[in-house]
Amino acid sequence: MTISAHFSGTYVNGIDAKHRLSVPSSLRDTIETRSANKAVVLAPSEYADCLVGYDLTQYDRIRARLEEQFAGDFGPGRSRKARSLFALAVELKYDDTGRIILTQSLMENGGLSKHAVFLGAGDYFEIWHPETLFAQPD
Repeated sequence: MTISAHFSGTYVNGIDAKHRLSVPSSLRDTIETRSANKAVVLAPSEYADCLVGYDLTQYDRIRARLEEQFAGDFGPGRSRKARSLFALAVELKYDDTGRIILTQSLMENGGLSKHAVFLGAGDYFEIWHPETLFAQPD
């Protein structure tokens, strides 16, 4: 079996009353291939009404790009960008069955309730409330 080094595919999973959500196995395979960890970083998207997910290696790359972009400048521009990238981001370890427990903040920021749609997007994936996703014009 060949494991993709990029996130791809579309999956729908349920969210239980304790906010547990199973990360699809193909996405977990990509996470573990890319970062050798059983953990994912989730954060609200800057550009859409969904959550974005990264492996830990990609998250480190995002942090490094921020450092490179601002190169020691700790002014308000860097602060705004850092807050938008990291303030609501959460690292979640998943269990042997691939389940994570979403925080209340992630549930609210992602507009999630009983179901979640995972969309692979190359270096990251998105998690949408089904109705919000299907209401998108594209």
